[in-house]
Amino acid sequence: MATHARPAPGLATVQLRNRMILSARRIITEHWPRVDRCPVCGSGWPCPPTETAYGYLTSVGQGNWAPPQRTRAQR
Repeated sequence: MATHARPAPGLATVQLRNRMILSARRIITEHWPRVDRCPVCGSGWPCPPTETAYGYLTSVGQGNWAPPQRTRAQR
């Protein structure tokens, strides 16, 4: 029998949504380009993980999100 990763029992829908939003933002921050290249994947911008993360953020109405300038400058 196959087992699937499931949220912890009692995890509310809103909590799951918020965790997914934070995960998508983290992916975007980690993969933010340096001179039009992804520092993690090495591919052109946008890389596949970033496209997926932005796709999710767009579906929840936050598709224009970008990492703060301070975070981008540290990388």
